[in-house]
Amino acid sequence: LKPFGLKQGKGSWARRRRLPRSSFPPSMVDLIPVVIDGLACCCCWTGCACFTCCQLGKVALKAVRDLQARPPCKDGLACSSHDARHLGRFSHPDDLDYGYAIRVHGGNGQFSTLRQCFNFMDPYQLGYVKEVAALRELLIHLGATAAEAPPGWIWSRSNRDRALREKEVRRLWKAIDTDGNGYISFPEFVEWAALADPNFCLPHPVGIVGEKGRQGLYARPCTVKGCTCTAFHAAVEGDRFCARCHHKDGQHGASRGDQIRAVLPASWSRPDSLEAASLAGQRRLVSCSPEVVAQLQELVDASVRRVWTRDRGRTNKVPSGYQVVRAQRSENVRLWLKYVLKRTLILEAIASKFDGSVITHEMLSSESARTLPFLEGQRPDDRANEWYLWHGASSAGIKSIAEQEFKQLHAGSNTGTLYGAGTYLSDSCTKADEYAREVEEEDAGLFCLLLCRVMGGHVHYTDDREPDGKALVDGVLEGPYDCVLGDREKCRGTFKEIVVYESSQAYPEYLVYYRRLFEGEA
Repeated sequence: LKPFGLKQGKGSWARRRRLPRSSFPPSMVDLIPVVIDGLACCCCWTGCACFTCCQLGKVALKAVRDLQARPPCKDGLACSSHDARHLGRFSHPDDLDYGYAIRVHGGNGQFSTLRQCFNFMDPYQLGYVKEVAALRELLIHLGATAAEAPPGWIWSRSNRDRALREKEVRRLWKAIDTDGNGYISFPEFVEWAALADPNFCLPHPVGIVGEKGRQGLYARPCTVKGCTCTAFHAAVEGDRFCARCHHKDGQHGASRGDQIRAVLPASWSRPDSLEAASLAGQRRLVSCSPEVVAQLQELVDASVRRVWTRDRGRTNKVPSGYQVVRAQRSENVRLWLKYVLKRTLILEAIASKFDGSVITHEMLSSESARTLPFLEGQRPDDRANEWYLWHGASSAGIKSIAEQEFKQLHAGSNTGTLYGAGTYLSDSCTKADEYAREVEEEDAGLFCLLLCRVMGGHVHYTDDREPDGKALVDGVLEGPYDCVLGDREKCRGTFKEIVVYESSQAYPEYLVYYRRLFEGEA
């Protein structure tokens, strides 16, 4: 950071890291000016260097100033200034760059929502946290605002303000990383925070408003200590400050129970309890009506492609079609909440980074999903590449996924990882059927597939025959993309493969039981 004139906060893990390419303005990604002895040395990523005139040095100096982070406001959550100059000069807890400002300039971070806590761990806004040290620093900052460390606190007794026992932090990391991909996502962090030890002093509001929150379908009380405001109210649309308590929009957050009840689909069964703690853990498999089974048959018929690949096996024929016998809808509140949260974050990123639109990709089931009656009110958003895709596995494996979630830790253990270790799905049920196994129950001759709702977002499209799997994974987990679309249909004449590397991007919604049909069978 030194060549860019950035100060380094004491004890900051970020100061030992290079700034990633995504943190620079687009015009500087491949050419970063650095001023050396009054001359501009243009250092490209290949390592070569050339000297230019002093005029370019002035441009470089301006670029360096643009890279400098705003200092954090010393008043933190207590700041009540409405002055535009103050708000522009200093970073505040509800600003996206607040975590980065704390790391660069130092100071104790103050957080009123879980979103602010996560942004502190993810200062470059990549959407994932990879450094275990980031979690340790967050807990240190949260503990610094507590009146005293309660008994059983995992801080080091010798130096409370600087160290946590490393093994305890790593244990927490593994508990948060439920899908096992080695990264912490915001949905995983929120899920852990809801059940975490209160000694960690984590805030309760999530900090994600969502469409229903903006519509006022649930109240968002003020989170500032001592404030009695029960709901955010803007004097004019788009105003950042509440007309009642004069605190910022970002300092208002809904209760977990209100948010859960607001996002549950209307078609789901009535929950056993409306309490947030028990509601989040509810899950059940509900048998679908004959009408829904008939409509699922239409989705199956639309996604059949009679193409053979080696994953099916040399001696196995490709079915000419599939007959849906029965189906179950998975009503897993915990997994649905994680999916809705991830979906909201991707939509926010599309609106802020891509001016509200990304390149869309049509799937075999897309047209049917727009018209089938059983999806009314919950249709996928084509503009954000939200699709219905198929995933094949054994019957026991599919039930485990519907109950727990996809586990990235076991990705590729059976079928390989052409596009890196992730969850592989297809828009064709024929491709997913290659990995299905006969149901080991009373239904002889039946197979089972998962029909998943998948949030594609900003898609990394590739038609390479031999793709670089590691580069594709890094482009999603440490880059601007949300998933990978491998077009094997174009380069090999087989099927499209969609890969996500975070479990909360794919919700296992329907378990579809079917029979394989071959030539001559009705």
